[in-house]
Amino acid sequence: MARSVAIVGAGQIAYELVRAFGDEWQITLHARSQPQWLAEMPCPYEHYVRGETDVPGADCVIDTIAFDEGDVTGYDPDRVGRLIAVSSASVYCDAEGRTLDEAAQGGFPDFAELIAEDQATVAPGPDTYSTRKIRMENAVQELFGARATILRPCAIYGAWSRHPREYWFVKRLLDGRQHIPVLHPDVSRFQTTSARDIAGFALAIARQEIGGTFNIADEYGPSVRQIAHSIFEFLERKAELVEVPACEQSTIGRTPWSVPRPFLIDSAKASAACHRPAANYRPDAGEAVQWLVERNPADWRGAFPQLTVYPWDLFDYAAEDAVLEAM
Repeated sequence: MARSVAIVGAGQIAYELVRAFGDEWQITLHARSQPQWLAEMPCPYEHYVRGETDVPGADCVIDTIAFDEGDVTGYDPDRVGRLIAVSSASVYCDAEGRTLDEAAQGGFPDFAELIAEDQATVAPGPDTYSTRKIRMENAVQELFGARATILRPCAIYGAWSRHPREYWFVKRLLDGRQHIPVLHPDVSRFQTTSARDIAGFALAIARQEIGGTFNIADEYGPSVRQIAHSIFEFLERKAELVEVPACEQSTIGRTPWSVPRPFLIDSAKASAACHRPAANYRPDAGEAVQWLVERNPADWRGAFPQLTVYPWDLFDYAAEDAVLEAM
């Protein structure tokens, strides 16, 4: 008899999980509403269960939207064989206690090497996204012990994303922008993670019953310039990247990956434990980029709500043109 897996959430990670677990597992999908992508799946409505809470039990539960301890304390260890929770690499802090969440106030964190799982993290608490994620991680580990698995990805890409960072370049190319201002394109290396890779590692973990905490990341964290050229290649379009100087009064050239120094995580532990290599941004981001081209919504704010959270206008072409003309 096939083992059962309950997938909680309906975003890009859940989409890849359903694809990965396929016919090998008995799948139920728990979400607030029926995702559009479910129609692409074989027998698309058979495995859909409305509601994110009250998962009755399964050999494995994978929670893609657990943000705080209250999101996981309802799972019954007597009815769930393994709990895999998706956390975030934002939980790490440097030797000075600096974090991604508080970079605007305390400065951007500085890591001399790739960030491994034994790097210090923020303290658990209610204050920030990352402190709540650590509080969630602790609750999972307390409930499930060796049957708990924590995954820490970084900047996730994939089809059906609500936060498609790649759209920053894709929309400009589709809009015919020939010159694209970019802030420190070679220094900026903000670790990328494939949603499909998260699903692949989750499947290996579920099959082999592997517990612990694992970074999930592309083998190489590309720079903003490398991301741009990958997207140009995927779309067979070209534009000129124009490096603009940093200015506190301006956000021109600031991309969703723009950071003043590299933020890169090490996924070697996961690769060794699961006996599978990590992904690479090129070519693995190609499908996500093609999905964005096909989607290209007239109302990008409604389609990609998490892009609206950025505290600046992602597509202020008039301001960009003014800066480019002044250079």
